Amino acid sequence: MIFVLIYILLAGLLIKSFYTHYISERRKYFSFDDRRFTDDDYLKVQDLNIEKLERIFLFLMLFLFLLALGVHLFVDPVLSIWLIALFVSSMLTLSLIVDIRLYTISYDRSHLFMSVIWGAIIAAIFIFLYMRGTSDVDMTFETDQAVMMPADISYEYAEIDAVELVSSLPEIPFNHNVLGTIGQRHGSFTEGEDFYSLNVEDQSADILLIEIEGVQIYLNDADEAVTNEWHETLKERTE
Repeated sequence: MIFVLIYILLAGLLIKSFYTHYISERRKYFSFDDRRFTDDDYLKVQDLNIEKLERIFLFLMLFLFLLALGVHLFVDPVLSIWLIALFVSSMLTLSLIVDIRLYTISYDRSHLFMSVIWGAIIAAIFIFLYMRGTSDVDMTFETDQAVMMPADISYEYAEIDAVELVSSLPEIPFNHNVLGTIGQRHGSFTEGEDFYSLNVEDQSADILLIEIEGVQIYLNDADEAVTNEWHETLKERTE
């Protein structure tokens, strides 16, 4: 449900921005509230060519929105998250540039402050996606259970129904809780009555599948030999 809401929100922002830019009689700019400027200042604002800048970003945002939706529906719903982030960051980049330009005519330091805030938010978005989408996966074996890191989740050998190596991941649905890069997948999703957990460092390598009633766990290490070792150890301890 979360991605349905995200795309509805982004579509709403686009529609509102197009309306403000092309139709609204109360406002001319959507990237800032131009109603607070006096007539003299408004003339200075017009000289900044913000209207043209907004138009460029409007169509860039529209392109990114359609691309993200298309990738989500037909290619990879995990990689589309990066395109959603690009959409949001393009909107924030516009705000950053506009605030810097407005500072040149008003000399209001709040514009510089907001520029720093927008830049920090953009950096935080991509740092968050990278850190949550990449991780070193490890597995340790204790007397009666296996422990997977970094999630620190333990699986008792007695409750494991099957262990096997597979060559691919299950199809990730429209709504999910998975982040990653081209190679990695980390997160979870529910499909019907089954719960899927993904901690995969390399999608192109063999992946260890652990099946427990109602739960399927996919994981591997970047080193395929390590994954094979996990597989052999689990097979021995669950037989």
